[in-house]
Amino acid sequence: MPWFYYPYPNPKPFGTFPDIIGLACSIFQCIFTSITYSFLSRGASNPININVWPVTFAFGLLCARFSGNPPEKMLTSLERRLQEFSLAELAAATNSFSPENRIGPLSFRIFVYRGELADGHQVTIKRAKADTGQWRKEFQKEFESELTLLSRLHHKNLVRLVGYCEDGDEILLVHEYMKNGSLYKHLHDENNIEKNSSMINSWTMRIKIALDAARGIEYLHNYASPPIIHRDVKSSNILLDENWTSRVSAFVFSLMCHEPESECMPMEIVGTPGYIDPEYYDLTVLTTKSDVYSLGVVLLELLTGKTATFWDVNEGNGTSLVHFAKHKMKSEKLPKLLDSRVNPPRPFEVEAVELLADTALACVALQGKDRPNITDIVANLERASTLIEARAWSLSGSS
Repeated sequence: MPWFYYPYPNPKPFGTFPDIIGLACSIFQCIFTSITYSFLSRGASNPININVWPVTFAFGLLCARFSGNPPEKMLTSLERRLQEFSLAELAAATNSFSPENRIGPLSFRIFVYRGELADGHQVTIKRAKADTGQWRKEFQKEFESELTLLSRLHHKNLVRLVGYCEDGDEILLVHEYMKNGSLYKHLHDENNIEKNSSMINSWTMRIKIALDAARGIEYLHNYASPPIIHRDVKSSNILLDENWTSRVSAFVFSLMCHEPESECMPMEIVGTPGYIDPEYYDLTVLTTKSDVYSLGVVLLELLTGKTATFWDVNEGNGTSLVHFAKHKMKSEKLPKLLDSRVNPPRPFEVEAVELLADTALACVALQGKDRPNITDIVANLERASTLIEARAWSLSGSS
């Protein structure tokens, strides 16, 4: 193998374009150095001995430049922070990826499994169906993007990436397991509502869930470096751990931006109908306020118990939760909008629930400039939570 042939995946003879330019410049430098020393050593008794050393030196530098170690693969820096699993380890953790361990599909090609590692830790394993062709390339790109992002993020309100596996055609991501599933299932899944969701059927808990999710997004917008726009905030991407702490998950479509308030121009619009910022949809201009809009829809779900889009029986057509909530708030009072599965707010809860509703409606303003930033949202929800806790404590103390 020639010394200038890089042994990369998909290697290119003579290296990349910048390498070829560098090679040409180095050869020119050798020739120029040789000619220069030939000219300067015309009067020397042994010009050949004078010429050979600079040429040899220049050629040595050239060899050193092109025969060094190839660049590290993309995952090398991540491997220092993440655990790399073998496919055999993950197969053992999931009973050979049995249907009984399958939590559910994310799409027709991506499946999620619950597993238990050898050390006893429970994890969630996202596995792409082995495939080839254009889809394979697209998923590889998404996998690398999500892996790169998640390896940099550490916050109690984000689902943590434990590790990964690359084995031939197999691509898997390993996350910590969220025992209580998604917020969507607790709010909307008929098979789940009666059995498991009593924990979230209080205004105290719903405000806490909203606050936890907002703090996770605040970390992405204000404390990640560079800032990150999630692009797919929705109730099914907000997961609940064993302590009912909500955590933001699913970073497949997330983008890094230069500044918290800067605009991005993505090549395509991604997201989920009912949650997509209309300004982003119309203008293809993405900002952190796009996540704010989506979070506002989640807050409305917590208030009303309705899905982001649904069939309005009274109107006889499909509608969005945003349209429904804005219309109801104009024509009726807040209590008519609230989820009937939750007891009406007690006197000491009324102000907190009103603040939650006002924040939600501000988040879903049509234009991004009219929406609050995530820091203001967190402040509002912290105040709502404090109002309930303080007054509940004072009532318990006086009884």
